Amino acid sequence: MQNHPEKQPSPIRKFLREKGYYMVLALCVLAVGVSGYLFVRTAADQKSSLGDESLSVPLTTAEDDDHERPSSNSQETSAPAASADAPATDVSGSVSTDVAGEDAQVSAPVTVRPLSGDTIGAYAMDALAYNATTQDWRTHNGIDIAAAAGEEVLAARDGVVGAVYEDDAFGTTVVVDHDGGYATHYANLSAETAVSVGQEVSAGDVLGVVGDTATVELAQDSHLHFAVFHNQQPMDPEQFLLG
Repeated sequence: MQNHPEKQPSPIRKFLREKGYYMVLALCVLAVGVSGYLFVRTAADQKSSLGDESLSVPLTTAEDDDHERPSSNSQETSAPAASADAPATDVSGSVSTDVAGEDAQVSAPVTVRPLSGDTIGAYAMDALAYNATTQDWRTHNGIDIAAAAGEEVLAARDGVVGAVYEDDAFGTTVVVDHDGGYATHYANLSAETAVSVGQEVSAGDVLGVVGDTATVELAQDSHLHFAVFHNQQPMDPEQFLLG
């Protein structure tokens, strides 16, 4: 029987057989290393990109800031913001009241006496007063101010003439409407008045002159019958004249 010599493996196959395990292990380690490197590089690139975006806004250098910032010695300085609770101050330094926080100070209206004469007939709505003309006791919704016939009668306050008419009891009457629901009545005037309905008048303007047209007060000396109404209710004219 012929013996054949045993075939020897090639050197490469022998090397792979003996060192193959280590080569595979080395390749795995290399693959893990490459993967880790790529992961770290990608994360670093993203962080760098974000950093570039955050720095994309132009920064003001100290040199630029010196050019733009006004000098501390400049005479033109911005006024400090006013506090919501602090009162406003005008240029002269006077303090004005905040209307939203406190009651505004409203100047009292100018009030003048229609005539300079004495009161010869008092206001009487809570008690009866004797009437010499009718010779009875009755209420009296105004005051009678002594004046000579033809004496000028003045508007007590600023207002608008609301009516000019002939009253059955008190004769020629002018009514002036005022702010706040007030109305003043000037009666026993001469038939010719100095104003007309709708006319604006100021305190002290002439409305007419004293006459003798009040049929219920003919027995009295010459006078003006002056009445005041607030929200259509009579009130003491003397209180109104006090302002």
